[in-house]
Amino acid sequence: MARARVLLLCLFALSLSAQQIDNATVKSTDASRGVGATITAIGSTNPTWFAWSVPIKGRSICCWNDGWKGGGRNGCCGRCKLEGNNGFSINDDEDDIGVSQMSEMLIVARVEQGRVRRVRLFNTTCGLDGQGKTIQLLTNVSPESSVDFFLSQIRNADREGEMLAALSMHEHPRVIPSLIQLARHDPETEVRRHALFWLGQRAGVKVAGELRRAVDEDPDEDVKEHAVFAISQLPRERSVPLLIDLVKTHKSRKVRERALFWLAQTGDQRAVDLIESILIRE
Repeated sequence: MARARVLLLCLFALSLSAQQIDNATVKSTDASRGVGATITAIGSTNPTWFAWSVPIKGRSICCWNDGWKGGGRNGCCGRCKLEGNNGFSINDDEDDIGVSQMSEMLIVARVEQGRVRRVRLFNTTCGLDGQGKTIQLLTNVSPESSVDFFLSQIRNADREGEMLAALSMHEHPRVIPSLIQLARHDPETEVRRHALFWLGQRAGVKVAGELRRAVDEDPDEDVKEHAVFAISQLPRERSVPLLIDLVKTHKSRKVRERALFWLAQTGDQRAVDLIESILIRE
């Protein structure tokens, strides 16, 4: 009986994913052996789109298309296009459309000759226009294998930012430690920058400390400045004290200037008091 219920749930999840994608040829493949292994077995000599869903929590992914009006609240979540001039935003506000109900995101990756060329993220409650493409829909994907896939492909991707965005959205305990590891030790400046940005979106106490470490210790000035920006994206009770401390104490003039700039954007009274005191001294 329990086995039948599990099978029924799997079939229900598959039907939801397949129904979400229209104007496309959708081919389903069991990926219980892992995302990477399944993609390798299917092959990608020609550009091939692969799609699968993973759990997320308390977030909404809203897409929009050029010239497209309507959809849900604030124009969020209508009929998204697989390719073309459309973007997306990520919202943590539970008052926005669908956030409290959303428990999965759809990941769609274009792979060519084993190299990840594009990664798109979609709300599973939105319709997806496949634009006539063939999409390999991977079923029975574990979050662990999805995380493994993105970590293994960072060195082999055209757009590291898209890979790290997808990784950061997974609801999995390995995500934050993996982002911290990349932010600290990856040899590529772009990877460290993106890892710091997405750490800022996760907004935990441990993350705040890691962002401050990057400001103090990363050898690249550009990465330091991006870490300051990531700090500014933390909840105000964490970001404002950190930014104030950077303005007051950091040895780098560029860091102090960026911290002051982002502090001014908060509109917090503590920021106003600090800026006033600086102007009075001058």
